[in-house]
Amino acid sequence: MSQALHTSSTGINAGQQQINVIANNVANINTTAFKAANMTFETLYSKNLSYGSAATNEGGGTNPKQIGLGVKVGGITRNFTSGDFVSTGRDMDLMISGNGFFVVQDSEGKLYYTRDGVFSTDSEGNVVTQSGMKVVAAQSPYSNSSSGETVQVPKNLRAEVLGDPGLAGKTISQLNNASITTGTIDVKVGDAEYTLTVPEGDPTIQSIIDSFNQSLDGSGVTFSITGDGRISYTGDIEFVDAESNFVGQTGISNSNPSKQINQVVNLSEMVNYNDNNTITLMSTTVDENGIIAATYSDGSILTQYVDDTYSVHWKYTTSQGVTIRGNDVQAEGTSIANSNFVIELATMVNEEGLVSVNNNLWEWGADVGEVYYGMAGEVSFGSIESGGYEGSNVDIAAELTNMITAQRMIQMNSRVFSTASSIMETLAYLGQ
Repeated sequence: MSQALHTSSTGINAGQQQINVIANNVANINTTAFKAANMTFETLYSKNLSYGSAATNEGGGTNPKQIGLGVKVGGITRNFTSGDFVSTGRDMDLMISGNGFFVVQDSEGKLYYTRDGVFSTDSEGNVVTQSGMKVVAAQSPYSNSSSGETVQVPKNLRAEVLGDPGLAGKTISQLNNASITTGTIDVKVGDAEYTLTVPEGDPTIQSIIDSFNQSLDGSGVTFSITGDGRISYTGDIEFVDAESNFVGQTGISNSNPSKQINQVVNLSEMVNYNDNNTITLMSTTVDENGIIAATYSDGSILTQYVDDTYSVHWKYTTSQGVTIRGNDVQAEGTSIANSNFVIELATMVNEEGLVSVNNNLWEWGADVGEVYYGMAGEVSFGSIESGGYEGSNVDIAAELTNMITAQRMIQMNSRVFSTASSIMETLAYLGQ
């Protein structure tokens, strides 16, 4: 009878552990991005009364005779399916639609992983979690290691837009204030007519000007490039007709020179918030690739983009709508130079190997395997949805069902325990 007591106690203990798991699931029904746990059971050793025997010519075989010794917890697994999208209207509330975790770091630089995308910016422009951990930034769409940088959005900027003195070496595709196409332009110099040609392909501005001057040789008209990103000419010329849009895009006319057809911008963060030359951060948005766009008080927008070589570059749109990008955006100052607007995601070989810690965080575990880092929407990473966060994936109906079965498991094992105890009590009285 003592064995029955021990066996039923294993059932009571296992049932209690299942109740504990269910209780934690139910307690976190409204926890952001919570992942429900599920417990499974396994048998303990069996007491072998007979191992059985094989059949012979003289008689049949016998099966083993075994008495089980109870139950144990087989495992506790996490359900990493996505929870529902919970709309909040906050641009910095994010949900990963698909694979991946946000990467955050504590004050000592230790990395953690989370699906909780309720973010905000602190007084220094750092994008942080609700517990104050900094959000890690991506340097490339895919990498075997984290960037070691964090996401920071400057609160105040000084933005100075200038003409580009290096205009001559720019190609048509590199211009940020004109979209010139190839084609011809008919012009008159006095009574003589000439045809100017914008060469095919992606010519540099210097090659276009050289082509113009070659066509106008001996006319007394000469085109040139100024040092502030404009095109100028000397002489009297009349633009007649254009298959190319060169004239309209540059704005060049008899009132020459042209408008600035390539511009650069110098950016720096301002510590003095009272400086009238600064622009103040008004709002931030996040796209499906996890790239932040910051809108400032003058209507200008600062963001980043990834080019064909998978390099991250700055992109600044002026309040007049001129987009300046790449090397033409010069980020200066301690803070702006260190800013990064691309939120990093991580994925791993075995996400169920992660170890859960507090504040909706996970840390690396021995069975996680390789961890890969990159950008949302690239390779195996999911995309970002803004304006809301991921809800808990706890299924209340399933939890209530599991709770009832666990309760019955404890009750029935308690009845067995009580019965075995009563029998032992009866046997004890037999000797009196």
